[in-house]
Amino acid sequence: MATGERVAAPPLWPVEARLAALLPDLLVFRKPRGSEPELATAQGVLLGVHVTGEGGASLSRPARGAAVGSGLREAAAVTGFTALMDRFSLTCKSEHDMDKLAHIFSYYISDIVEHVLCFGGDILNITGNVLLALWTVKQNQLSDIITLVAKCSLEIQEKFGIYHTREGQDLQLKIGLSAGRISQVIVGDEQRQYLLVIGRDVDDVQVAQRLAQANEIVLSWNCWKLCEQYMFEVEIMREDEAVKLRDMRIIDPFDFDEHFDKCLDYLPHYRTSADTLRTALELDPDSALEQTLRKHIMKNLLKKIDEGQPMEYISEFRTVTMVLVSLEFHKTAWMLHLCHLIQEAALYISTVIEKGGGQLSQIFMFEKGCMFLCVFGLPGDKKPDECAHALESSFSIFSFCWENLAETKLVSISITNGPVFCGMIGAVARHEYTVIGPKVSLVARMITAYPGLVSCDEVTYLRSMLPAYNFKKLPEKMMKNISNPGKMYEYLGHRRCIMFGKRNLARERNKNHPLLDREKELEAFQMAQQECLHQKKGQAVLYEGGKGYGKSQLLAEINFLAQKEGHRVLPLKLKEADFKQCFYAIQTLMAIFFEIDTCPAYYRQECLHKQLREVVEEPLHCLFNDLFFVKFPLSFKVSHMDELTRQKKVKACFFQVLQEAVREAPLIFLIDEAQYMDAASWEFLETLLSTVPIIVVMTLTPTFTLCGCAQHFLQSSQAVLVPILKLATTSLLRMACWELGVVSIPQELQIYLLHRCFGNPLYCEVLCQDLLSKDILLFHDLQKEEENSKWETLSANAMKSTMYGILPAGSEEDQELYICTVRDDVNLDTMLLPPLLKEIAVNQLDQLSPEEQLLVKCAAVIGHSFHIDLLQHLLPGWHKNKLLQVLRALVDIQVLRWSNKSQELPAESVLVPSSIKTIEHTKEEEKKKSEADSPLSLQEKLSLPQMEVLEFGVPLLREAAWELWPKAQQIALHLECACFLRDLACRCESCGGDFVPFHRFAVRSTKSCSGTSRFCSYKDTGSVLTQVITDTLQLPSPQDSFQFQTKPFRSREAFTSEHCRTEEEFLDQVNRKLAQTSPEKDMLTTKPCHCEDILQLVLSPLTQHCLVIGETTCAFYYLLEAAAASLDLSDNYMAFFYLRKASSLLGQPTAFSFLKRNKVKICQFEEATFCRLRSEVCFNMGQITLAKKLARQALRLLKRNFPWTWFGVFFQTFLEKYWHSWSLSQPPNNPSENSKKKLAVLQQRVHCLSLLWQLYNLDTTASSRRFACLATLMQKNSAEEFANEAQVCPGLTVESV
Repeated sequence: MATGERVAAPPLWPVEARLAALLPDLLVFRKPRGSEPELATAQGVLLGVHVTGEGGASLSRPARGAAVGSGLREAAAVTGFTALMDRFSLTCKSEHDMDKLAHIFSYYISDIVEHVLCFGGDILNITGNVLLALWTVKQNQLSDIITLVAKCSLEIQEKFGIYHTREGQDLQLKIGLSAGRISQVIVGDEQRQYLLVIGRDVDDVQVAQRLAQANEIVLSWNCWKLCEQYMFEVEIMREDEAVKLRDMRIIDPFDFDEHFDKCLDYLPHYRTSADTLRTALELDPDSALEQTLRKHIMKNLLKKIDEGQPMEYISEFRTVTMVLVSLEFHKTAWMLHLCHLIQEAALYISTVIEKGGGQLSQIFMFEKGCMFLCVFGLPGDKKPDECAHALESSFSIFSFCWENLAETKLVSISITNGPVFCGMIGAVARHEYTVIGPKVSLVARMITAYPGLVSCDEVTYLRSMLPAYNFKKLPEKMMKNISNPGKMYEYLGHRRCIMFGKRNLARERNKNHPLLDREKELEAFQMAQQECLHQKKGQAVLYEGGKGYGKSQLLAEINFLAQKEGHRVLPLKLKEADFKQCFYAIQTLMAIFFEIDTCPAYYRQECLHKQLREVVEEPLHCLFNDLFFVKFPLSFKVSHMDELTRQKKVKACFFQVLQEAVREAPLIFLIDEAQYMDAASWEFLETLLSTVPIIVVMTLTPTFTLCGCAQHFLQSSQAVLVPILKLATTSLLRMACWELGVVSIPQELQIYLLHRCFGNPLYCEVLCQDLLSKDILLFHDLQKEEENSKWETLSANAMKSTMYGILPAGSEEDQELYICTVRDDVNLDTMLLPPLLKEIAVNQLDQLSPEEQLLVKCAAVIGHSFHIDLLQHLLPGWHKNKLLQVLRALVDIQVLRWSNKSQELPAESVLVPSSIKTIEHTKEEEKKKSEADSPLSLQEKLSLPQMEVLEFGVPLLREAAWELWPKAQQIALHLECACFLRDLACRCESCGGDFVPFHRFAVRSTKSCSGTSRFCSYKDTGSVLTQVITDTLQLPSPQDSFQFQTKPFRSREAFTSEHCRTEEEFLDQVNRKLAQTSPEKDMLTTKPCHCEDILQLVLSPLTQHCLVIGETTCAFYYLLEAAAASLDLSDNYMAFFYLRKASSLLGQPTAFSFLKRNKVKICQFEEATFCRLRSEVCFNMGQITLAKKLARQALRLLKRNFPWTWFGVFFQTFLEKYWHSWSLSQPPNNPSENSKKKLAVLQQRVHCLSLLWQLYNLDTTASSRRFACLATLMQKNSAEEFANEAQVCPGLTVESV
């Protein structure tokens, strides 16, 4: 940034200081007043800084007081970006692009905030892109302070006037100044209060901002009259009654430093310490002051402050619903009276909004009017049906304001839904919690475009799931700086529902996708059929399951089976709004029964008459007029009935009609989402089942609280409650194959789906559709033979070697079968969730407490499985006791679960960098620390399972929590994880060394003289998050030496066959090892191998962390380690997966080697290792030709050629026998770092030659035997050379070679 690095916020600020940083001095040092709104007036100078886009496009709210005539005003960007954000939104490729813009803008504003604070200004508010500052002084001091503020403005324009972003959009400033009388008033109640700064001069500063162009400063006319005019170079704007400031004149003996010191005497709250920019942050603890300040901060933010969460951990990127309420009053109203009206409106709005799960965020006041910004879905507040609650709350507010607020001229409300950045904007010393995003701009534009209405955008309309007849489509209107606002709707309020159009179920049966794992559920329905048939009694089957478990699909299957057997089926899908209508479910079901739900309105009465005339007597037909919207003549008999008698008679008629119907054919009611059924309908059904032999099949969601009648129905003898469980793993994978149209999916895609679905069929379906829409899968014909001569074409062959058979439903013998693979450049771990699934997961996350949410968000950065030590490393200020307490709570509610692999805490932690020597005093310090705060003792105290590794137990929660982090915080946390895991990325203690032998010695030095590394240096200035990172992440240092295990080193014979391919070779090596060592001694000294845990908990996550932070060079290093580890563990497919990722980092190969430009810079040793590992994978896959080619290529990179012809074999054999003997007779070189690098090269040569020996041994021809013998000879010579080098290297001991 322009000001350079900022000082990070202290990590242990007291609560009072954290509250004060969110509020202006005007509130912090304010004297207590009464509860009623009271105007307080003072003299002061106002500075308005307004950020614009390139070309001066406005980003702020309009001039307060600019509304004239019809009252329509340009309310654009009351709360955030407008033109600039709108321009960026056109080019945003993902949500993170908008997040990046918010990050840039936040730091741009923070520079300006710090500069204003240095000049003694009090930041009143930071509203998106508008900053308003105040200097409160006496009347006779105004001229001096105007000079000070003018100087501050000129410096701001000079330093920050133009900021060029990488995205090609320039940030520019427009500054307005005014001076005079400033009034302040506080509205609200004892729970929540809001500061309003009002007056003519407040409106003037907005007018000055509007008149200013980019990089200009404009003074209001009153400010110009009060200042020392001779000191300024200006341009008079007579038509607008304003003055444009050009510069300050240098007039002797004027000295600005002296003037600055003079002005400090006028500012009682100017900082007295060089350590902070505000005196308010250094106040002594005061409980009364703290309680006062807490009233001005939102509840969810207060919870996080009380929890002690750092400022950087509070910001999130999530989808919210915004409601902007605009009230315009008649100009005849007095200001104090308006304040009382605003007080009344604020109390009602906050009450209604909070009931629906939202919060009143800010109040903006302009001349004769005000605006209320409300937000639904802020962190901790997310609830299902958010859009519906926002619409209903808005209509209630709209009605209240019109009916109860006198002097109201116009009420307008707009609602939008979309992704925003919600978090801290500003500097460490002064910041505010706000929301930024294109939808915030749109909600303000809609107020101007559709005045006097409750309007909403199309996203809100669709996500509300409210009936369409509650809305009215609005005409399209042009909105400034918004190119495509989309369709707009007016919300008309909740109207009476009608029954028409409700016949179909939510899902239709798909014959190509058979129902999976639902045999027990279908059996319950079939049993109910039998009992109803034999006992002539009604039966009810209620299927209970979570969202997405396939309840609607199950009903569709029952519907198909019942109709196939000749039953008459009446299907019904209910919505949440239906719960409020008495008798609505039965009314709709009977309309479907009478077949009047789909017939034309003019024919409805005649159709109903035909259905009733043979069953219900004619005089009673008029009972159905209100129910079915018909007009039968009112009979004398019915006219003498009271309302209760009529209701009873209607029900009796329904019983009579249904009784006649079941005599003709069995009758089945299918009711989806029955938790939304009204109480009267539940009561009717219970009576119906005891009198009429019908079957009722319903689905329920367990989280919904049922009414008393529903609970009584569930306890009746006719009702059977059947829980719907999640799908088994095999069934879920079969479903995924059917959705994708393949017979097999790769292992990484299986992990992707299993970790996100947890057996939920809806999640699997949506994720598969998302994969297809993003075009990240490649499809291969199973019968077609793929080309085997290139590494890039082996994906399908790798799949075929690990596939399992899943034939699509209804497949024919000659049908083409396909398999799919994932594109090499796709990282499934960082793929964003579809919006539907993200909303579901965020709803679940917000049900947790603030400390539980923070833990889940930090754990999400680590991965699906995580170690508690690494988790504690990411949680600022958390001690082990607190960590385990929160973990226990999350495990109890099954959000997290302990890993199944380990049942007890190991005596020695799995995550120990045992193969790397550390400094002795560091070990001693860690030992003392572990003894003082033993995880085992703490776990025993809390009665937790003795484990250290946990994993997520709720689907989608980890992915959604990870997406909530702003991009800058994501990178910083991933860097923290990588720093923590770096030294653990090696074999376990029982094995020792790197997975690629001597890998760290072979790569070039990762430390330069300046202490930089191959990892990019990430520094988030002003961030508590990264202040602990003093050294950036580095690869394992070449200076670290290995600790070889005390058991004898592998013999020369072991080098001739690195991997035993036959039973005879394996038994031969076992016999030799038994002869060399004592079995009893080995049993006592050998420790269990934890390399598999290292791969899963260290190497695999480490590659992901490196990729996220953009360190592809280090990612390549650890991908090679992971591939080598997978081969050691006999997991050839995962080795292929890691190597394919490494290939994508290098880029696509070219036909000409001299044109090849790798995207990642790697040393020749790593390139050779890459070839050797690919060769081994190809060998395991049976691709012999390609394996030979890659092995030869690896040897060539290792400065050792393997011949292609018989003559080359003869010549190379001669060299190996005589020249190598001579080289061994030479004295060894002095030990150096190059010797250790040579060991790595020699070890790789041995691996390559061993592989070539095995490859040529597969062929029994004489030529192949000659190549195999040469490989054995070269391998033997390389092994001897390795042994000689190992003897002279310090720290390496070899007992036998």
